[in-house]
Amino acid sequence: MDKPKILVVDDEPRAVAGLVSLLQHDGYPAEGISNPQKALERLQTGGIDILLSDLKMPGMSGLELLQQAKNMTPSLNVVMITGQGSVDDAVMAMKQGAEDYLTKPVNIDELEIILERIWDKISLLHQNQAWRASWQKQFSREGFIGRTPQMERLFHTIQEVAATSATVLIEGETGTGKELVASSLHALSLRADKPLVAVNCAALTEGLLESELFGHVRGAFTGAIRDKRGKFALADGGTLFLDEIGEMPFAIQAKLLRVLVSGEYQRVGGEQTHYADVRIIAATNKKLRQEVEQGRFREDLYYRLNVVLISLPLLRERVDDIPLLVKYFIDQAASRDQHLPLYPDAEIYRRLQNYSWPGNVRELENIIERALIYAKGRPIQAADLALPAQDVTLSTVTDSSAYVDDYQGVTLKEMEKRMILRALERTKNKRQAASELGVSVRKIEYRLKEWGMKK
Repeated sequence: MDKPKILVVDDEPRAVAGLVSLLQHDGYPAEGISNPQKALERLQTGGIDILLSDLKMPGMSGLELLQQAKNMTPSLNVVMITGQGSVDDAVMAMKQGAEDYLTKPVNIDELEIILERIWDKISLLHQNQAWRASWQKQFSREGFIGRTPQMERLFHTIQEVAATSATVLIEGETGTGKELVASSLHALSLRADKPLVAVNCAALTEGLLESELFGHVRGAFTGAIRDKRGKFALADGGTLFLDEIGEMPFAIQAKLLRVLVSGEYQRVGGEQTHYADVRIIAATNKKLRQEVEQGRFREDLYYRLNVVLISLPLLRERVDDIPLLVKYFIDQAASRDQHLPLYPDAEIYRRLQNYSWPGNVRELENIIERALIYAKGRPIQAADLALPAQDVTLSTVTDSSAYVDDYQGVTLKEMEKRMILRALERTKNKRQAASELGVSVRKIEYRLKEWGMKK
């Protein structure tokens, strides 16, 4: 996300020009105005994320500007600048909705810290909006993708659990939608107007993960040039989503347990105790109970996380939902590329339902997206699917029995060879043969090379 746009307001033109220059040098899109009334007119046109205003100005004070600006745009972030003798007025400004204040002369390092904190807040709100929009598409009752009993049970569980403050553990294979479940739990909760903050526990080293979760103080380690708030602080009042919790190092597990028990934590290198009111939703593609039994995950933390367990169904366990999902992905592509959706015939759905889907819904989405590229504006055909080799299932072999003279005493490898060669003999075309057999052209070419035959 681009840096937020800043409007600087001060009745001294030189002060405005100096601050705007410094902000632009740091990469912030900034503009300045010396008249507070004109500043209000500029705010009405929109596009400003942060108002940086002097407190004492003739004609209209900074407090008056703050009140009118917040009435106009409640989400506007305001930072007041005041002289040493007007700190009480600055505190009053914060009570009326200002994000923070600075005293003159402005300390640039302090200003950068405040702006970075506001940028984090704005980024999280945008992320939250995107997650909520995703939830509305994926998990709202009207647009819920899936009508199998497994998905109906999942949807009802989400509705029942969301309104509580219970910690939730989501278990499911890669691609089953753990992040979407977490975002729906947050969107339906009483914390929906607060941040939903996500952390991938598998993506960071132990030291970085601790800093990411709890924050650090300046000088805590090499490169810690300023204080940093962690994800617990950013998620205060909202929800913290800990993805891939099964990969969290043992030392961090102990510190997480303390927060779950008491709500208290310390920043890396700091001695001050902080408190966070955060709901925890954790997710893993592992069976945490087995991880506990094998000594790789703390048992006490497991029980703290496993207040409510949501196990996501595999796509191969709900194959009747595949046609709905395929149509949804095709509709998305048609809307994105501005053309009419073209749906495949029943044979394509049958082939997709016969596949084992190790990558679950995410793999299905990728395959449909790729197939639409191959189809080039026509309905998807079998050859466009390019399913991996394991798509040769029992039903595929049975449906192709007309290509084999006699199965008795024939190995699977020999059977496969006969089927491919007979299909090639009849169609004279590898793509058509692959389509009939329900395999990829690449697989046929690989087998021909393996048998020492020309491509």
